[in-house]
Amino acid sequence: MTTGRRVLIGAVAGIALVLLVGRWSASLYTDYLWYVSLGAREVWRAKVTTIATMAIASFTVAFVFALVNLYAVRQSVLSLVVQRRIANIEIPEEVQGRYLNASAFGMSALVAGLLTFPASQWHTALLAMTGRPFAESVPYVPADLGFFVYWLPFERAVHFWAIVVLVVVTVLVITLYALTPSLRWDRGSLFVSAYVRRHFTMLGGVLLLILAWSYRLGMYELLSAGSGNGGLFSFIDDHVVLPGMLLLSIVTLGAAVVVAWAGWSGQIRLAFIAVSTVLILSLISRTVAPLVVRRSVSAADQRTAELGYMGTRLAYTRRAYGVDRMRAESLGTGFASPSEAAARLAIWDTPTLTLATERMRRGRVVGDGAHWQATSSGLAALLVEHGNEGTPDGRDVWGVD
Repeated sequence: MTTGRRVLIGAVAGIALVLLVGRWSASLYTDYLWYVSLGAREVWRAKVTTIATMAIASFTVAFVFALVNLYAVRQSVLSLVVQRRIANIEIPEEVQGRYLNASAFGMSALVAGLLTFPASQWHTALLAMTGRPFAESVPYVPADLGFFVYWLPFERAVHFWAIVVLVVVTVLVITLYALTPSLRWDRGSLFVSAYVRRHFTMLGGVLLLILAWSYRLGMYELLSAGSGNGGLFSFIDDHVVLPGMLLLSIVTLGAAVVVAWAGWSGQIRLAFIAVSTVLILSLISRTVAPLVVRRSVSAADQRTAELGYMGTRLAYTRRAYGVDRMRAESLGTGFASPSEAAARLAIWDTPTLTLATERMRRGRVVGDGAHWQATSSGLAALLVEHGNEGTPDGRDVWGVD
C-alpha cells in the first residue's frame, strides 16, 4: 500500500471519527439542557453515570470473551499465505503472525463495541443498583419483594444480552473456522479437526452456564407465569416444577463445568454424557413429573389446594392496586368535587367504575370520564362487590382512606 493511499484512508477515518464524536457530544449536551430545564440535573447525572458504567463493563466482558475465542481460532492457523500480484506475476506471501494477532484484537474490539449493553436499559440498571429491600419475603421462594421489583428485571436484561454475545461470537468462530482446513466439507462428509471439536465443546460449556442461569430466572418468573389459569402459580408449580427447576439449575451448572473440563482435556464422550443427563432431567422435571403428580392427586384435592394459591395472588393484587386502602361507606358519603376525587384516585378506577355502572344500568358521567352518584353531600363512587349485601339494590359505595 502506497504512502498516499495510507494518508487518504487515515484522513477519511479521522473525519468519520470527528463526525461521530461531534454528533454524540451534541446529543449529550441537548439531553443535559432538557433535564436541566425540568430541574432534574441529578437525574441526568445518574443517567449518564449508569450508561457509562454499563458500557464499560459490557464492552470489557464482550471484548475478553470474543478475544479468547478469536485468539483460539488464530492459534489454529499455523500460516496464512496470500497471493501478491506484481505486473503479470503472482508471488505467494506469508502473512506475519503479528498481523493475525492484530486482526483478532481488532475484530474483538469491533464485536464488543457493537454488543455493548443497550443504553435504553439505564433506568433498569439504576434501579438494580439503588433499590432497597421491602423487608418482606415472598411465600414460596426465599427472596425479598424488592428483588422482584428492582433486581430481577435487570438480571433478565443481562441474561438476554449474554445470549446475544454468545450467539454472535459462536457464529463468527464457526465462520472463521470454515475458512480454514480445520472445518470443511470433505468427500460428502463434514470434517472437524480435534482442535475445533475441543473449542466447540468449550463453547458448549458456556452455553450450559447460560442455560443454568435461565433455570434460575425461571424459578422466580414462575410465580407470575405459572401453569394455572391466567398464569396462576399452582400446586404443581410449588411442589414439582419449582423444586425441579432448582435441581436443574444446580445440575446444569455442574454439567457446564464438566463439559468445559472435558473439552479442554479432549474427552468428548464425557461431555456428551453430561449434556445428555441435563436433557433427560429437564424432560423429567418439566413434563413427566408434573403429569405423574396430576394423575396421582384427585381433582377435588387439587381444586382445594389451588384455593390457597389463588387467595395469595388476590391478596398481593389488592395490595398492589391499593384496594386494601378503600373502605365501604354509606350512600351519602363522597367527594365534594371532581377535582378532589381526581387527586385521590388511581387511573384504573375509571374502567372499574365504568364496568360497575354498566352492569347496574344507572349512574352518570361526572368530571373526567368517571362514573359517580351525585348526592347532597358530594360525589359517591358506585362499585359492585358484595352482590346482594350492602345497599338494598346490591350496591356498595366506596371512598378512599
